[in-house]
Amino acid sequence: MGCFMKVSKFVEKRTNKRDALRFLLFVFLLPYVCACLWGHVGEETGELLEKRTQSREAGEETSCWVEAVMEWGIWELPVEEYLIYRLAEVMQGTYEKEAMKAQAVLLRTEIVQACQGQEDRRIQIEDTGLRKFYDMEDREALQSFQEAVEETKGLYLCYQGQPIQASYFQVSNGRTRDAGEVWGTDKCPYLTSIVCGQDKTSSEYSSTATVEREEYLRRLRTVTGDACSEETLWNEAALIYDTAGYVTWVCYTEGGKTVEIEGERFRYLFELQSSSFEIDRNEEQVIFHVSGVGHGFGMSQYGADCKAVNGESYDQILKEFFPGAELAKFE
Repeated sequence: MGCFMKVSKFVEKRTNKRDALRFLLFVFLLPYVCACLWGHVGEETGELLEKRTQSREAGEETSCWVEAVMEWGIWELPVEEYLIYRLAEVMQGTYEKEAMKAQAVLLRTEIVQACQGQEDRRIQIEDTGLRKFYDMEDREALQSFQEAVEETKGLYLCYQGQPIQASYFQVSNGRTRDAGEVWGTDKCPYLTSIVCGQDKTSSEYSSTATVEREEYLRRLRTVTGDACSEETLWNEAALIYDTAGYVTWVCYTEGGKTVEIEGERFRYLFELQSSSFEIDRNEEQVIFHVSGVGHGFGMSQYGADCKAVNGESYDQILKEFFPGAELAKFE
């Protein structure tokens, strides 16, 4: 459109021959100038497309992409690259490689499950701390995580041909939890209770939390409302445990009616490390004595590291934490 407007103005002004010659020279050289300025973009695009085609033919191209929603837009990256950063987010870099590899498989399993039923195999996630990796210059800090992802490339856990619910947490109270017992379902038979006695050696195994009486009652009121008196809320907490020793329900009974708070909800209400806890109180405070860190279902990361230190491989670790589950390849 711009070129036609220039021609129109040239004719209307009836410019002299020198101006006409300059204009014709410009028009003649324009394609060459454009090629010099922008032609490399087309070449690079062609090279990228050719490389992608070659990768696809060689079976090397990733079959799933992650779109991380950042403040400035969307960061699109292959799933195997995303897993490196995600692994660095959720697991300590001091852990043994075989423990890291077991965790990498679980993270990939989450992706496989999310990709099911999506034709374009793209999943979108909120930025959960990935921004710190975007401009990261010290790539050596990611080496151990990268190796764990690369050495398990494409592998995920499945049960009867379907990706499992890949649950994991930091430290158990000495046992993992049974999903069938707690959730009342038979859909996750691989999430069963496993003895993790080694977790008791973790420096994070035991913790305490102290809450002042007024604050304790205030937080409880956000859930119970006016269903119970202050006296009942302060003195009548009944804790119901599962067989692994985690609180499933906290109950307050008054006037023949019972108010129940689910264990994990109660845990977050008072910012406890896990729902494996006991309660002590004095006149002005409630003291929680807590064991473990996390929800208790699936793989204990600390337990996995202990097993790796003892010479177990990542597939052996996963087999112990998820009985009946099998490794499969994500194509």
